[in-house]
Amino acid sequence: MTMLPKEYSATKGFFCHVFGVPLFVFGMLLLFSPTSFDRFSITFSRYSFHVTMVFCIVLVVLLLSRTAFLVLHRDDKEIPLDNCFMVSGAEILFSSGFTALYLWLMSGKADAYFWFFGLSLVYLLVLMVVPYLAILLHFTILLKNHQILDKQRDMTKEKIRFLDERDNLKLVVTRDAVLFVQSDENYLKICYLEQNEVKFCTIRSSMKRIEDLCERNGLVRCHRSFFINKTHVQSLQKDKEFTYAVLDEPSASRVPVSKNYYEQILKIL
Repeated sequence: MTMLPKEYSATKGFFCHVFGVPLFVFGMLLLFSPTSFDRFSITFSRYSFHVTMVFCIVLVVLLLSRTAFLVLHRDDKEIPLDNCFMVSGAEILFSSGFTALYLWLMSGKADAYFWFFGLSLVYLLVLMVVPYLAILLHFTILLKNHQILDKQRDMTKEKIRFLDERDNLKLVVTRDAVLFVQSDENYLKICYLEQNEVKFCTIRSSMKRIEDLCERNGLVRCHRSFFINKTHVQSLQKDKEFTYAVLDEPSASRVPVSKNYYEQILKIL
């Protein structure tokens, strides 16, 4: 099954759809001014108003649809292409249905509702498919870039390159050498092995910036402020208040494991 990257259902994909598609529809309707509307007392003098209403209808439909899509796929690393087609098709149908209802009422019910539905479906299908395809192409290219980066990583003996907030290279280390990554306010503390000695590197960056980097290199989140290398987890320990992951390096500190990630860490042991 063809997949798309998780960015498609995340914030980036959300804004591309919710604002990009309605704006494209709005611009094209203003530019071409379909003459079919004149038949039903939707005069050109008010045409821009009606186009604005159509824009609002499409905007609201996509806002609700993409919010639900974002919530349902928030934990998915990749999105099936079939799901994208289904959601996009449903958005076109709902947008057409509500647009037809609006035009039908504005025309004084001059003709059957389903005539307006057919008219709306034809226009919105043509207009919405174009930005949908452009967005799909963008995220397909993004996925290909991820795959290329993964191959490059394999060719460099699985080394991880940690950059600071200004994209300056601060640390290059093999994936297996990383023990854990800790977030501390505006800094990241990377614990790693160098010639069997535990070392630390602190860089100015955020956990959000390196989240994808960690996941692509086999590090798993065990706490809101920690990513841990699952190959170095030896056991889990509990005390009265907290749960910790014990690493196979005695000189490395224990890493806290929160309740939300306990089962996930337990499965890798």
